Amino acid sequence: MQQVRRESIKELLRSTGFVNVQELVTRFGVSSETVRRDLEAMEKDGLVRRIHGGAVSTQPLVSESAYTLRRQIHTPEKQAIARTAADLIHDGDTVLIAPGTTTLEIAFQLRQRVELTVITNSLPVAMELAGCPGISVFCLGGHLRGDDFSTSGITAMQNLNMFNANKLIIGIGGITPQRGLTDYRMDESALLRIFVEKADCVIGIADHSKFGVTAMYNICPANRLNHLITDSGTPEELYKPFSDMGVQVHIVSTEADTM
Repeated sequence: MQQVRRESIKELLRSTGFVNVQELVTRFGVSSETVRRDLEAMEKDGLVRRIHGGAVSTQPLVSESAYTLRRQIHTPEKQAIARTAADLIHDGDTVLIAPGTTTLEIAFQLRQRVELTVITNSLPVAMELAGCPGISVFCLGGHLRGDDFSTSGITAMQNLNMFNANKLIIGIGGITPQRGLTDYRMDESALLRIFVEKADCVIGIADHSKFGVTAMYNICPANRLNHLITDSGTPEELYKPFSDMGVQVHIVSTEADTM
């Protein structure tokens, strides 16, 4: 049973690059201590690096399929979050959209907007919206990553400095009240910090697996968020601290929740 569980954890790491302790507890029906022992053993084998709340892979992602596989994880939650996030975007807005499978779902929800300007470093987001007659799309240049088809680096930063936006939609690698928003990639987090500086209103999106997780690189303090959207699988004790600091927290239900 232990070996089967650890092989399953390896598969998750190969496809997503990180795992969350609480999500593994729920998935396998074991204690958090058991999961931590699994991760400790895998760290000794050089397969993972443990972080607060989970672990990140030390191995490269499966490049051809990683993005497609990530789109399939927590799909009902992502779709519900996307609908709520899209409701916060209005005709005439200028919106920065960060990369991610959930932000791509949001882009799909925005296709009927008019006089909307979108600035993004995500090729999938740009391609989703490029043919919409009511939307102007600006795609930042830079170094293109093959695992999520987004750009980063000095060129992307220089491009971004041309713009200001009234809203930002940002996916979150990890979020805690103490450490705020964090990410797993140095180059991506550097660009996201500028995204935050350029926007008047910051809309953070995070499914339940991102709460209590601290990744290596800081993006911004938690109180920089204006809105935080998550799914009903997030316990109240994890999202209430953000409400207490003045962030407007939106809890969305999936179709499965309402059946």
